[in-house]
Amino acid sequence: MPHAQFRYGAATLTVMALTATIVSGSSTLASAAPSTPAQPPVASTPLGSAATPPGQRQGVVPGQVLVTLNQNTSVTGPALAGPAQRRLAARAPQTSDKTLNAKLRAAGATSLHPLFPTLSTADAPDLSRTYVVSVREKDSAAVASTLQGTSGVAYAEPDRYVNTMNAGPQSLPSYATKTPPPPADSSSTEVPTNYAVSNSAQAFLNAGGVNAMGAFSTLQKNFGQQPGTGEIITNVSVGDLTDQSMADAGDAYVKGYGPTTVLKDGRRYLDLPSMPLIPTYVAGADGSLDPAGSTKNQDPVLGEVLLDFSVMAPLPHDQQRAEATGTGYTDLLGIAPGAGYRLVVPQEPTIRQIAGALLAAAHQTPRPSVITASLGFGTDSIGFPGRYLEDDPYVRSVVASIVKNDGIVVSISSNDGTRLYTPAAVGPDGGSTPTDKAANAASATTIDDVALTTTPSQVPDSGAIAAGGTTLDDTLAVPANSGAAHTGTYAETRISGFGTFSSGFGSRLDLSAPSDNIIAFQHSAGGTAQAVSAVFNGGTSASAPEIAAAAAVVLQAGRLAGHRLTPGQVRDLLAETGRRVETPPQIDRKLQVGPQIDVTAATEKALGSKLKDAHPSIIRLSVAHRVTVGGLGGIFLETTDQNRIDLGDMASGGNGEGLVGPVTFAADVTGMPRGGNTQYRLTVGSDHPVSFSSATPAIRVTPRQLLSAAGLPVTSTTDRSVDLTFEVLINGTVQAAVRRTLAIGPSDGRYVESTAPLAPATARAGKPVTVSYDLTGVTTATAPELVVSTVGHWNPSLGPIFSAGWHQPLTASTGTVTIPADAFKGGGGLYGIGIVLSGFGGNPSFVKYGEFAPIRIDGGSEFSRPEAPTFAAGVHSAVVTRSAPTFELSYDVHGVPGAKSAVVEFSAAAPTLFNSMNTFTNANGTTLDNDGVNTPSAATRTLPTTSGTVRLNALSLGLATSTGYSVRVLAVDSKQRITGQASAVSNLVVDDGLAPEGSTLLSFIAAGDNSIAALRTVAGGAEVRRYSTATGTYGAVLTSDPGAGSDYHVIGVAPDSHRVLLAHATQAGGDVRLETWDSANGTLVGDSVLRASEYRVVAGRVDAKRNRAAVLVRTITGNVDSVLPVSLADGSVGVAIIADGNGAVAAGTYSLLELDQSTGGVFLGKIGSAILCLGGVAPAKIDLDTATVTTVGSVSACGHGIVSDGAGTLYNLAAGSVSTKIAPTTTLTPYDEATQTAGDGLALRKGTPSTLAVDGIHHVALVSFAAPEGAIYFGSQQGVVSDNNATSQVAVVDLTSGKVIRTLNTGIVTNRGGLLLHGVQDTSLQLDPATRSAWTYSPDGTQLQQFSY
Repeated sequence: MPHAQFRYGAATLTVMALTATIVSGSSTLASAAPSTPAQPPVASTPLGSAATPPGQRQGVVPGQVLVTLNQNTSVTGPALAGPAQRRLAARAPQTSDKTLNAKLRAAGATSLHPLFPTLSTADAPDLSRTYVVSVREKDSAAVASTLQGTSGVAYAEPDRYVNTMNAGPQSLPSYATKTPPPPADSSSTEVPTNYAVSNSAQAFLNAGGVNAMGAFSTLQKNFGQQPGTGEIITNVSVGDLTDQSMADAGDAYVKGYGPTTVLKDGRRYLDLPSMPLIPTYVAGADGSLDPAGSTKNQDPVLGEVLLDFSVMAPLPHDQQRAEATGTGYTDLLGIAPGAGYRLVVPQEPTIRQIAGALLAAAHQTPRPSVITASLGFGTDSIGFPGRYLEDDPYVRSVVASIVKNDGIVVSISSNDGTRLYTPAAVGPDGGSTPTDKAANAASATTIDDVALTTTPSQVPDSGAIAAGGTTLDDTLAVPANSGAAHTGTYAETRISGFGTFSSGFGSRLDLSAPSDNIIAFQHSAGGTAQAVSAVFNGGTSASAPEIAAAAAVVLQAGRLAGHRLTPGQVRDLLAETGRRVETPPQIDRKLQVGPQIDVTAATEKALGSKLKDAHPSIIRLSVAHRVTVGGLGGIFLETTDQNRIDLGDMASGGNGEGLVGPVTFAADVTGMPRGGNTQYRLTVGSDHPVSFSSATPAIRVTPRQLLSAAGLPVTSTTDRSVDLTFEVLINGTVQAAVRRTLAIGPSDGRYVESTAPLAPATARAGKPVTVSYDLTGVTTATAPELVVSTVGHWNPSLGPIFSAGWHQPLTASTGTVTIPADAFKGGGGLYGIGIVLSGFGGNPSFVKYGEFAPIRIDGGSEFSRPEAPTFAAGVHSAVVTRSAPTFELSYDVHGVPGAKSAVVEFSAAAPTLFNSMNTFTNANGTTLDNDGVNTPSAATRTLPTTSGTVRLNALSLGLATSTGYSVRVLAVDSKQRITGQASAVSNLVVDDGLAPEGSTLLSFIAAGDNSIAALRTVAGGAEVRRYSTATGTYGAVLTSDPGAGSDYHVIGVAPDSHRVLLAHATQAGGDVRLETWDSANGTLVGDSVLRASEYRVVAGRVDAKRNRAAVLVRTITGNVDSVLPVSLADGSVGVAIIADGNGAVAAGTYSLLELDQSTGGVFLGKIGSAILCLGGVAPAKIDLDTATVTTVGSVSACGHGIVSDGAGTLYNLAAGSVSTKIAPTTTLTPYDEATQTAGDGLALRKGTPSTLAVDGIHHVALVSFAAPEGAIYFGSQQGVVSDNNATSQVAVVDLTSGKVIRTLNTGIVTNRGGLLLHGVQDTSLQLDPATRSAWTYSPDGTQLQQFSY
């Protein structure tokens, strides 16, 4: 039960600050990547880019473990004192089981308390035996793994952060909010006239969406009620609850973001336009609900909370509060505006607190009718598909109790697959992994096991509604101008809808609802509690509250009909009346997301005989014109004048996109009888009518089709009129009809963003593909090229990082192109075919793309895909170490047609520069992973049979340590060819050796048995331990400082004398104590204090041969740099040797120090400035014996490290930069220590280096770089990296020839923080020439990574 994945996932974020600009495409448009420090190259488009998912805390909660005791074990520890402990009913960590007690002591357990101290769990016995164990060790996953299987324990898991499932907000285009609103639809008086309803801005409410408006008419006309009246919906979510008084009291956080709520009479409320006041509650760790409680640091813009309420709660315009009346895009309408609403937010978004919040919400008085939770596990933050909230057994048990025992309907978002947190490849499943129904709890998977995999989740049915997402009006998977574009409703994937997330799917999902391009609110940063902005948002986070609101309407209708519906009956009724959802044709399996809800049909069925004399009636005909505004077709606006189609005429100042956007006519029909063959027909024109038909009440046509049907030209300088008739037919007979004359605006035939080429949805492997394109009128197509993506990265905006695997110039404005089979180099999988409008092959900042068509090269289906391999005990995640590298792997490919044997494949190492742990580029591919663009898989091993268990050795396989790998199997036929698809992946982490008790590294010195490491402890203090480079294990503590903010830095060791020199500060910015320790007996030899008011410590090195050290310091007054000699015999500090500020060299020049172990000479150099750096510096040579300084010669002043080879040559690593638009060249220059003259510099590569190490015995240097060189373009100091699996690199340089002889991909090379001016002068790369081994910090700083050079 390993959890190393989230060590990497969280910590890499800090690493990536070094490389943020290295991989940026430097576009001025919004990035298609998430707001993590490292971002893939940005796609430049004529319109905007894709939405950004929200940043959230991820992974396991440090120091918190959830433990369920078995029935024979009880807690025996005494109650702990203190108000907080009493509230939690906390006790000492002692039980009736001695073995368990011993393991709790070993883990540093400090307390345990019931999971729900104040809430009844009588209906769920497992919960009544569940406790939260607090432990000192930060790695709670490791503690849980240790406790699992222990006598007395039924189950154990680490507490884990829970995440929201929204796709991320995207601003509405500025013209939308500035343009005068179109006139309201006056064709119906039976539905509310809210702005966003009357012009189809909220198109998801229309008949093609959830079909809500008929329910408004039916309930109002027959019962005088708004939908949802008499029901209570509680939203359990995550977000900040703050108020103005907190800002007034000086809270800088609330001042900056602005308050999100108001306090009235001691209670807290959301006070939002168009909505009722919504009371909020904070669920405490003890299970209590505080009606005035506050939260911070969860989500300051309330993106999830306001998305949820935006689709449920807004009132009809004439019923809104006078002080909160909506206008324009704040005048929204909810599905169930008659319901009462509550918001419950946990104090912390963790499993235990979310479970407690759900239970507390269910037990409020009066009890809610419906609970909605748009929450899950955001494992997509590190590249793996997100997971369903009920993947956790404790949450699932709570939900089952609420549904089955409390009779409350619960709606939960299924998950959002892989959002754009990382450039993880999109496989033929579309970006998610299945969530299937398990027969029972024993066969269920857990989030602990599947988090870092793509293996399907198996979840028992709790009775809750698992909500899937559908597309609102898709043109990505099926373009509007294709012959198959009869509907815009498909399962939401990474190639349909938004394209930025993928709905969960599988047999566990029950119902679905539109999940992209939902107009919702978010809190305006810095504004008042009432200040909101309208944005596009979505995700299954939108689907779950839509379904929850529909459930409330069904409960209301059932009650009006005289019967109380159970949660199961509500779910069944919504499913029976829902509409079938299609799978995008490129996907290789049926995506079961559940029927899309039909609120009107469900309401009428629930009312049953209460509806008398019902007959079909069209109460409204909505018109929704889809106009793309960004995301290469993924983001669109449907705000439409119901009597006029605006084509965005470019001659009149528009962008022309209205010309190519489809128009959906949807009839809100009430009184439809059950049964019968129902058809809907749109007829255009009267003299020579043309008809379009559909089995649903929504018919989609393009403006060109409308004009053609009416016999009108596309181009015109004035409006044209088109007569329309929409009819409802049952068994071929017209039952209802409505007529309208529609104006179609002028167009000069031009538009800015090309539509996707028309391509087949699938094609056979090894066969050419013919596509057609039409660039007529595309103003930006100045140098068009047809391009094919690499496998898995189908779209520059929606499937990064994009590379063109094949291209061909286009010389005609229209035509067909036959793409050769070898253009699809990655084998079976998803590709994109699109048009680069201009700039192909140049600086990505200036490459403009049109829209792309996804295509799947047939690689079989789910039925030719073996299950993921497993490790010992059948688990999908495992950890091995350098000292214990062997593992068992079980596999079975015998079900794949033609399989005779198998091969196991280990992905490229992770984490990557883009924070991804999922590095197979060809997910479920038909070949081994090596597409020629991205780093290929790290290792393979042939397996002789179609099933079995093998024992493998990670080191023998050549797997690097301190990294993670996805592991999959592929079937092989009798001719040793891959057959079928690759399996889902499991996960293997290869550790060097974790720092004890969850500590992280501050600094280290690798010196064999005399190695020393300084660590930051979980409690916030610091300690220094012995370390073994041979085994990767940590020894006894040499010294420690428990004070928060204390720090140690290991300056060096002298093995022969057993001396260790440390710099020690008791607090940040405080005095620094230079401490000399005897590592043999653990005693302090001597120390000296450097006052913070006098000195700043810059760097230091130990001269092991002479048992002394040199420490570079800078005076606070005057910035004079001096070297302090330190005797390791007694720890005494000699007289400072002034190096600059002496008239010869300017003060503050030196910031690098090196010591030649052979001569004892000390040398000083200069660190280059951050952005621009020119000129040279005379290195300072210091003789510690004579206290003399000589400054002769010159080397680059743009230094990134100076290192002696121990044989008389000093090497200066530098990268000068003359312009912010020109990439610097890294050079390595030898400097003769005796003559103090510089030799010829060795040019290594473009880009800024990180650090330098030199092996003088083998005459090689190791130079680390934060990222690969990438493609260099004028305009940026860093290259553009197109490798989705890129990591840091170490160049191994032959110092004799000056050539780079090897380039090592070594995870993430970085420097750690501590006392000194850390950066390039930190010895973050250390060598042992005798074994040609190197050590550096692991990506997350929890261990030392060893590699060979």
